[in-house]
Amino acid sequence: MFRFQEIPPEGDPSSRIQEFQEVLPRLLCCRYWWMTEWKSQQMSFPYWRLYWNRSGRAWVVYNKTIYLEANKIVLIPPNTPFATDIDPSTASSDQPYSLKGGRVENSAMEENMIAKGTVLHMFIHFTLGYPFDTISPDVFVFNISPAQQDLIDSITQQLMSGQVKFEQTGSLELYSLLFSLLHQLPSTAWKNRNLDARVLHGIRHMEQNIRETEISNRQLAEMGGMSVNAFARLFKEQTGYSPRKYLVRMRVEKSCNLLHHSELSIDQIASSCGFSDRYYFTRIFTRTMQVSPGAYRKNSMPGK
Repeated sequence: MFRFQEIPPEGDPSSRIQEFQEVLPRLLCCRYWWMTEWKSQQMSFPYWRLYWNRSGRAWVVYNKTIYLEANKIVLIPPNTPFATDIDPSTASSDQPYSLKGGRVENSAMEENMIAKGTVLHMFIHFTLGYPFDTISPDVFVFNISPAQQDLIDSITQQLMSGQVKFEQTGSLELYSLLFSLLHQLPSTAWKNRNLDARVLHGIRHMEQNIRETEISNRQLAEMGGMSVNAFARLFKEQTGYSPRKYLVRMRVEKSCNLLHHSELSIDQIASSCGFSDRYYFTRIFTRTMQVSPGAYRKNSMPGK
């Protein structure tokens, strides 16, 4: 048995080095909406989605139809292509993509909507950083625990009050809900990627300095104490991409999030994501996403 008589200067009585997988969650939005139309044929975005319905009949389709119910919560990984719809008896649009709804403003409005059978839909968009955002496409459904229900009730109350700035308690409730669900994902869901520390450090550097227009292979290789060719070869072996292509992919995914979740102009988004100018950004984005940034923003309905 290990024993000590006094706490050493560093405060840790054990000198054994431990390693932990770093998780960097970033909340993009949290809404509580009523909806009478929510139809889409192909939803695939580079961030996680959490869906929960208090009332009404709505569903998502990915390999099978999954109904959103008051006692269940749905978690959808990034880049999962799925469709959505609600009970046709309450929808009036014949368009392939349609959304009609708005914020649930108070408890009286909520009760009235429940009585009418209107879909009441809470959704949260977030990212976790690498490698957690590389999980295979899927749709996960969980039964809601009493503790999770308490969190949902508190979060929806805050949203109905018009909350736009979540303080410490509210933010912790959101993170608690997310982590309680992520912890329930089957171990087989996560891609088994034990990345070399040099590759992981390079990815972290890209994430933290994505605004910089110049992040060279030489710079990344030197941080790992490797030659440029050796680092590039190792990086591609472990991620499937060259460092340059991975960085471009990361820039485009960040721009997708900003187009959907911010009011920044195209020029501001290009700068924030490390593109030298709007025209270069538009060319790379269009080539990658098969749609222009402007069209992508227009088609990214808030209810998604």
